[in-house]
Amino acid sequence: MHKLIRAACRRGAGVATGVVLAGGLVGGVLLTPGTAYAGTTLVDTTTAITGTTQTSTWHGTTLNVQVSVTPASGIVWPSGTVKVSDGWGGCSLALVQEGTTAVGVGNCNIYNLRGGTYTLTATYEGSSVFNGSVSASETVTVGSAPVFTADSPPLTATNGQGYSYTFHANGSPAPSYALGAGSPGWLHINSSTGTVWGTVPSWARSFSYSVTASNSVGTATAGPYTVNIRHAFVNVNTYLSCTSKVYTGQRGSCTLWVTNRGFSPASNVNARIALPSQLRADYCGYFWSFGCRISNNTASENLGTLNPGQTKELTVVFTAKSGFNLFGWNHGWRFTVRVVGSASSGNWWFFGQRSSTSVAYVTIIPRGIWW
Repeated sequence: MHKLIRAACRRGAGVATGVVLAGGLVGGVLLTPGTAYAGTTLVDTTTAITGTTQTSTWHGTTLNVQVSVTPASGIVWPSGTVKVSDGWGGCSLALVQEGTTAVGVGNCNIYNLRGGTYTLTATYEGSSVFNGSVSASETVTVGSAPVFTADSPPLTATNGQGYSYTFHANGSPAPSYALGAGSPGWLHINSSTGTVWGTVPSWARSFSYSVTASNSVGTATAGPYTVNIRHAFVNVNTYLSCTSKVYTGQRGSCTLWVTNRGFSPASNVNARIALPSQLRADYCGYFWSFGCRISNNTASENLGTLNPGQTKELTVVFTAKSGFNLFGWNHGWRFTVRVVGSASSGNWWFFGQRSSTSVAYVTIIPRGIWW
């Protein structure tokens, strides 16, 4: 009884002409409740979308649409079906009944929506008592909670080297990224791109971290990840090759190849070629200097960083000297001098071979001697 009273109080105006609320005779014809007889003017209605709510799921967003259908007059509220369209699909709802009384409201769910903007329209199909009506189009922006699609960072790192990985999560609006609690202070993250980076300290043995992706809809967490650290290992190797025979007053060259055979980058690698007094260092390289210099008859150059397996070289061009000091007691005879090449890495605390030395020999032939 209370429900019927509530329904009746919603409209103060009378019943539309020709609408029968209870069974009875109209013109000698027995009618059932809620039906109209011939010539009846149906009551107009107004359909409106009164609200929406969103729930994120693994497969997308569920959009719940709330609808009301209001009669233009009378105390009876519409019953029947309303269809909701989002431009691609939609859902249908039956207007709610409280007991035997319609209250003109209802809701339905549109499932698995991706993030974006949708135009919603609700259409009431009408009934034997009420005209159908269509709501004005309404736009709604559907968001989705972040879901990680790239979350497999490397779980090993090396002392003194860079550690990096780019996390990515789908979501609408686009999520922002942050490191979780307990992440090391030397590790950083780009809040827009999800890129994690940092240089592993020399003293570290392992570290753990996690990443969160957040937007206005929700938050997702990747990790925590435990990264094991191996000691940096470099293995600097050298090989020196020189012109094997040169006549006095003529030029030759020596080239030092420096290779890192370790599994860690060797930084600040300095290469040197020391010539004996019988060979005068003229210049580095083949035509001009590429950062090398000559001092005290020694050519030297900082080769920078050698990555694992990488080789760089240093070349010096020399002239075989002539004169009394060169010949001395061995005037008229060929003789051999020793050239020393060396290289060292600035990674003083790394494990492995951080320096290397090689030698080569140059035979000086005084002019006129052919053997």
